Amino acid sequence: MPEFDGEKPLSLDQYGLWSDWWRGYYLQYSRAFKPEQLYISGSPRPLEKETVSILPALAKGALKVLFIAEQLAEPKQVMPYLLALLDVKDLVVSLKFRPQIDGFEEWLKLNRPDILKRVKILKGNIHEAIFESDVVVGSHSTSVLEGLAQLKPFVFFLTEKWGDYFDIKDVDAQNRFFAQNPEELINKIRKSVEVPKEDLKKLQEQFLGNPYQNGAQWLVDQAIEFAKNYAR
Repeated sequence: MPEFDGEKPLSLDQYGLWSDWWRGYYLQYSRAFKPEQLYISGSPRPLEKETVSILPALAKGALKVLFIAEQLAEPKQVMPYLLALLDVKDLVVSLKFRPQIDGFEEWLKLNRPDILKRVKILKGNIHEAIFESDVVVGSHSTSVLEGLAQLKPFVFFLTEKWGDYFDIKDVDAQNRFFAQNPEELINKIRKSVEVPKEDLKKLQEQFLGNPYQNGAQWLVDQAIEFAKNYAR
């Protein structure tokens, strides 16, 4: 919104974020929020300690790749990456769609229905989908970053529409988590097994903060507090 000058508040009174990194990101790239509107709330779908465990190491054999289908991605820009992965014998690709209507799924049904027969389709809980995978990939979805909650490596890939949306190249001096083309994506997926857990832990703290902090509960608490104040 280039015409928005930021003089008056826009959108919500309070906006919950995963971590301090996101607060800085929003303040740098958007005039829609003032500092006093941004709070560290945690994820709206946090890990549950009693139901989700973190694997100590990647599984042996073929790498299991979770490809995040993204509602706002341009399918023709994404397809070269997906097709390249499907041609690699030592990679097993699963597609994670939204539970209800997914724009990329609908596009595949119309334009490339054969792809849907070549991959495992996942529509359920994102944490369960990540748990079953070794590495998570996508162009811009925060679901890719949610792999860090279970210390799973991730790789974003370049599209004309989204570019390097989260400045991933700037957060890692070794440039292990962003691919410029399909060939580079394949190479970085294979090398993801070499990423030390300590490095993933640092990225987890940067992007997710506390992965068990419940952003949904924060929202409920804020609503209750607002209702109390309004009733006075």
